[in-house]
Amino acid sequence: MIRRLLLALASTLTLVSPVFAADSYPRSGAILTGGAQNYWDSSYQAAMAKLQVVLLTTYPGWGSGHSTTMEKTIQQLRARNSNLKVFLYANIAGRPSPVPATWPGLNAKLDSQRWWLYQSWSGSTKIASNCGSGYLLNITPYARKDSSGLQYNQWMARYLATQIGKTTPSATGLFTDCVSWQALKAGDWNQDGRLDSAGDPSVASWLRQGFARYADELHAAMPGKLQIANAADWGKPESVLTEYQGAFDGGVLEGMIGRSYSRETLPGGWQLMMAAYRRAMSAMASPKLAIFVMTGSVTDYQGMRYGLASASMDDAYFAFQDASKTAYSSVVYFDEYNAKLGSATSSPPKTAWQSGVYRRNFQNGIILVNPKGNGVRTVTLEANFRKLTGSQAPSVNNGQVVRSVKLNDRDGIVLLRAP
Repeated sequence: MIRRLLLALASTLTLVSPVFAADSYPRSGAILTGGAQNYWDSSYQAAMAKLQVVLLTTYPGWGSGHSTTMEKTIQQLRARNSNLKVFLYANIAGRPSPVPATWPGLNAKLDSQRWWLYQSWSGSTKIASNCGSGYLLNITPYARKDSSGLQYNQWMARYLATQIGKTTPSATGLFTDCVSWQALKAGDWNQDGRLDSAGDPSVASWLRQGFARYADELHAAMPGKLQIANAADWGKPESVLTEYQGAFDGGVLEGMIGRSYSRETLPGGWQLMMAAYRRAMSAMASPKLAIFVMTGSVTDYQGMRYGLASASMDDAYFAFQDASKTAYSSVVYFDEYNAKLGSATSSPPKTAWQSGVYRRNFQNGIILVNPKGNGVRTVTLEANFRKLTGSQAPSVNNGQVVRSVKLNDRDGIVLLRAP
């Protein structure tokens, strides 16, 4: 709690992490927690190193069959790109039962402490997980304490710091999955023998308190490391984020564009999505290291520009997921990532700049986005700007110097300042 008060004070003084501030726009990243996870592969490393942030899966002993470790892999990535930020996956919301032996002592601890979420505390029926395989665990302050006085959320933070944090000192921090703003399953959360409704506001608060305490423990056990969360549902208009304010240093915004559940597809479209984006960002502590996730076709360059430009209207990194491949398993790279716009010189815009088109200014250029439903628009620029030169969409990125730009509906563009 003291840490969060200090962070709140820091945010009022506009203190920004030097590492984070150094990243040029547009910001790019990838979530690579699915698929083969063969991060030791040289070509895979070369692709990852072209980005600014990546999320990887690891576990004790990862890579031993290939004579490597996660620490060695991160060092190899950093040799290619010294500024690359690498986060490692963690999930404390649910686990298979029994827990695989790769996690030493974890199964015995969970069973002996009865830290699983049960239908009734006096029974043995565990609640199936809605986040990965297995069963849910009781993250709330009602989980009973062990002989050291630690509840599940505290003990698990220290366990991860030992098993992952200490063995990968080069990692930027951990990414914790399934940090929802409310419970998604009913269970005996407060261990009083009765089933607590998933929609009960009290249960939601218990869950958020548990994750916030876990984040505090992680920060204490892994000093200097950033802790980010899956913040996919934080942007919902009905979400309550009181306990999450300043708890995590950033988050992953899944399904922003391209999924059936994406808010961009709902009535309200782009504006609804951007409101969710801003709402989630507001709960994160500095440096607010967020990742804006879009899913689509790798040849839909207009759609990609629209997603990248939308992400750039605030400070998140943009991660494009190839819809034709296993989720979170491949690096996709676009010509726009080569633009070095430098730092932002204007705040995230809340209102349109011209004809319903939104704009953000950077040291070396600008980014424009034409929201869904705004129709085809032509905007006039106050000076000469140069289009990027690229091979993926040469009709758009043709290197021409322009004083006006035509944008299709649901489109965006990156422009460089011309001499």
